[in-house]
Amino acid sequence: MALTPPLSLDRYAVSFWAVRGESRSVQINYSSSIDTLTHPFLVLTTTDPQFVPGVGELAVGDSVLVTVVVDTTKIGVSLEPHGLQFGAPAEMKIWYSGAAGDLNGDGVVDSTDARIEATLLGLWYRATPAEPWTHLSANQSLDTKSFIYALPHFSEYEIADALLDWSVGW
Repeated sequence: MALTPPLSLDRYAVSFWAVRGESRSVQINYSSSIDTLTHPFLVLTTTDPQFVPGVGELAVGDSVLVTVVVDTTKIGVSLEPHGLQFGAPAEMKIWYSGAAGDLNGDGVVDSTDARIEATLLGLWYRATPAEPWTHLSANQSLDTKSFIYALPHFSEYEIADALLDWSVGW
């Protein structure tokens, strides 16, 4: 099986201040190997960070430094500080359209890729690296090739956990 290069992001880690009571967003884009455009990879929006581990409750107007670190091998992200809890959930949208339909990286878009998309892709979560991955019921859009999920807290999230034996090509 031919392996393709990892996803070419405009940044692999980004930080911003999430403020309780204010909507704040960050977007990470990727450059496609099939065109010269940039495409969205991730959008994270927070409005109500409520509890910070080791700090406690946040008052309206208080802020917390949020960091997003991308793992391109599993199309995943680590959101820090781990355990940050929200009153109103944060929203995360991750696109997997960078694979241009070739989800196993063999250079051909075929029924195998359609099966991977329909049965193996999903949004997964784990609180710590020692814990097993847990499947989440995120909304998948086959049209936009994305997952959207309302995050009650920060942790590690990925969409390709079930693809450990496959090559995800970008």
